[in-house]
Amino acid sequence: MTKKRVIIPNDIAAKVLFLSDRTCCICRQEGKKVQIHHIDEDPSNNSESNLSVLCFECHTDTMVKGGFDRKLDAEQIILYRNDWLNIVSRKRSLVEIDQEENETIDPIQLELATSVAEIYRENKEYELLAIHYNSIGNYELRDKYIDKVLSENPSDDSIIFLRSIQDRGSEIPREIVKRHVEKYKLQKDWLYIARIYKQANDPIESVKFYLKGTSHVLNQKNYFTTAFYLKELVENGLIEQLFRQAYNEAKDQDDLWWQIRALQELEWDTELENLILQNKDQILKSEDPSLLKLLAEFEKNEKEYIDLVKKEAMTKHLAPDDMVISGQINEDIRDD
Repeated sequence: MTKKRVIIPNDIAAKVLFLSDRTCCICRQEGKKVQIHHIDEDPSNNSESNLSVLCFECHTDTMVKGGFDRKLDAEQIILYRNDWLNIVSRKRSLVEIDQEENETIDPIQLELATSVAEIYRENKEYELLAIHYNSIGNYELRDKYIDKVLSENPSDDSIIFLRSIQDRGSEIPREIVKRHVEKYKLQKDWLYIARIYKQANDPIESVKFYLKGTSHVLNQKNYFTTAFYLKELVENGLIEQLFRQAYNEAKDQDDLWWQIRALQELEWDTELENLILQNKDQILKSEDPSLLKLLAEFEKNEKEYIDLVKKEAMTKHLAPDDMVISGQINEDIRDD
């Protein structure tokens, strides 16, 4: 059945041509006559995401049918189009820029990206295809194939991994996480469990098992493995997530001190300043030297700040059992 052609509205056509600089997104040769191509071959679907600008020669390549002779399919066109739109956008926004910075993907890499994708697609390796699109930053096609994999009853490992690369760990069914964790508890693979919880967006449990696992390998004097997984814990942003958790709990409990300490560790300076200034009366009543110094600092009251520092120095004495960290008396760490 022939699909009904709907004329592309003038405003959409003008925008599509403008974004593409009236240049074919495949060959990218300036000055050639171009036309707007419907990527899904449905002439009634005039959404911007379904339109690309092609010259007549490249458009002909989309019409070739059959096996290895088909030169351009929808997904290849999306890759070329998205890359070209990015290049055009950067050219317009940056007046002086090196040529290398304008090329988001060089021709060889772009050819490899499309060729590898076609191989995976022909072999129906859809999970590999999703991972491939994720690696080159095409999240639209990544999500398309993740949805396809998830519809075909994949393994627990696949579900956890694919949702994690989408940064949608909270959508992993809890029964799958529990089942997966129990499996590796039997093997006492604490560090793998830590990764499972990280992928499932459960930072508290993840940290627990990172610490349990690294403590175990440290006791075995496996220093490299210990350092490797502690580094992974940091790079995964779990320390920041713990400080966020601490801040949220302190906020719920209306605990000003721990809100301030959490914001300091997070280096959220704007939020810290707002919190201090909004709680000026409470800080003045507390007579806490540390809080008073912060208040003076954010109010830009230099004289008050200097007086507080001097007053603190005059009353401070170091007893033999006091803890010293980096040359300063440790007054930052209080009992929770």
